[in-house]
Amino acid sequence: MSTFWLIAAGLIVVIAVALLFVLLPWLRKTQKETLHDPKGVMAILTGSQAPVIVSGIAISLFAIALYFSWTEPDTSATPRMAQNVPMAPEHVEMIKALSARLEQNPNDGKGWAMLARSYAVMGRYNEALPAYEKAANLIQNDPVLLVDYADVLAAVNGKNLQGKPLELIQSALIIDPTNIKGLNLIGTAAFQAGDYTHAVGYWEKLLQLLPPDSPIANQINISIANARTQETGKRLQSLPAQGKAQPATGGAQISGVVRLSPALAGKVSPTDTVFVFAKAVSGPPMPIAVIRAQVKDLPQKFILNDSMAMMPTMKLSNFQEVVIGAKISKSGNATPQSGDLRGEVASVKVGTNNVQLVIDKIVP
Repeated sequence: MSTFWLIAAGLIVVIAVALLFVLLPWLRKTQKETLHDPKGVMAILTGSQAPVIVSGIAISLFAIALYFSWTEPDTSATPRMAQNVPMAPEHVEMIKALSARLEQNPNDGKGWAMLARSYAVMGRYNEALPAYEKAANLIQNDPVLLVDYADVLAAVNGKNLQGKPLELIQSALIIDPTNIKGLNLIGTAAFQAGDYTHAVGYWEKLLQLLPPDSPIANQINISIANARTQETGKRLQSLPAQGKAQPATGGAQISGVVRLSPALAGKVSPTDTVFVFAKAVSGPPMPIAVIRAQVKDLPQKFILNDSMAMMPTMKLSNFQEVVIGAKISKSGNATPQSGDLRGEVASVKVGTNNVQLVIDKIVP
């Protein structure tokens, strides 16, 4: 668990204990009245103890809002739903009292929102959903409520944010384009849909709203790196097969021959995919230029040049030295996987010809 969540968890525990000292005597004194008479609740809330009671409830709601608004993204870039937090019996009784009061006053949107969040914190998502629906129908244009509703709806649907959850998130971001949780979840929805470019865009916008050294910013950076890796793999898999070396079309280039070590010949099939690429000596792992072939084409002459750039702003001609590598993948997946074969030549100057590249290692 990150430092942020240790602090947040501690804060919630401290608040819960404090609330027990403040509210427990009041609960015991008024238990029968509050549980069975909605008018009794209102009398207590408007009496001499109102400031203490309202302050305690406000602090509790703040803790819950903090918990929900700062849902931490995990490195797989999938939505991380609220955890099942054990509730003290007194808190459970308060939730029951709230539910009973709402049966008598069904138009209390804030009450439904409080009940929905309480159920969500307890992990009772199926009970939280109708409460969120009622709250959203009664409270218009509340972006925090909408993204919380979307989060729990996705939790019930196996963490799938497509469909209604995404619609709720989009509605929230129209109201408040800087909603922290909304940007996190819409980035996750884009990632789930394979739209890695937009996922990165949403998360980069989110980073601008966060302290750069915060734990959540670090997690978002990991998710961005994951999305970029997936986007690179998607582009590599869409490359046309290169049966022969292609002539240069202008700009810098590197040429050579890629071979498979005889010692590994028995570990591949003729139709396995071969990727030959150039990447920066230091920096992001995204390839600068790539071609694709098959094992049956080896040994293969290759030319890497600016026309094979993965990104228009990241071309071979922008570098003086690069790493030249090759990978054989049985699955055709450009992302390195255990069992793939690889080889590389480090620190090759751009403009070099006759590079001898041997695929001679197994990815652990």
